Amino acid sequence: MQENTLKQKLEQGKAVFGVMITFPSAPMIEMLGYLGFDWVLIDNEHGSITVENSEDLVRAAEFTGIAPIIRPVSNKPEIIAQFLDRGAWGVQVPHVNTAEEAWAAVDAVKYYPEGHRGIFSRSRPAGYGFSGTTGDYVAEANRNTLVCLMLEEVEAIDNLKEMVKVDGVDVFFIGSGDLSQSMGFPGEQTHPEVQAMMEKGVKVIRDAGKVAGVSCPDSYVPKFLDMGVQYFHGNVNSLLQSSSLSYLKEMREAAIASGL
Repeated sequence: MQENTLKQKLEQGKAVFGVMITFPSAPMIEMLGYLGFDWVLIDNEHGSITVENSEDLVRAAEFTGIAPIIRPVSNKPEIIAQFLDRGAWGVQVPHVNTAEEAWAAVDAVKYYPEGHRGIFSRSRPAGYGFSGTTGDYVAEANRNTLVCLMLEEVEAIDNLKEMVKVDGVDVFFIGSGDLSQSMGFPGEQTHPEVQAMMEKGVKVIRDAGKVAGVSCPDSYVPKFLDMGVQYFHGNVNSLLQSSSLSYLKEMREAAIASGL
């Protein structure tokens, strides 16, 4: 099992930047790794990524040193385990609203004594069982696998003081898109009330000594960095849009200047 460089960076207090991808493209993930991103969110909740096609995406990430984190469609052990058995370095579990749901996510990811994930010591992350003992693999997987919980409703922020007491969670991530909808401002991530709710959540997370993550417009990243937030991601679509528009603008202007 490879060392989880994402967990290492977070434990060292570093900020990490990832990219969300919703379609199964191993070459795209390879490129993101070569470009220097810390991690990739392989999204099973939205888009066409499945258990079956995720394994090659994880391999592509490992090949170029970008940490592969899966967002499963829901907080269910039978879903989470399949992605972990294919080598994902962790999960980013959506719509976690209570301490009980937070514990359920940890329980699904971790083996005994930290959880009750079903043991399969012939899986890809276990080296297909060709070397080492099951006990060694279990201990390594528990140490190495990242658990990120997505806080996407007002209920989650209201329950956050209890949620941060749950052991085994590496990142508490505030998803501003769904949070804005939960507050009655769908899509208005920069609405003052949404921002105030996010700031409230970040303070609870940081006061508990836990790692905070947020989704937000790029221009708001410095604000949240100043608040101690470490964990961020953009998405492939936006990266393609911004770079393409910039390129086309420059080329069109050059063409006009040349009379073409």
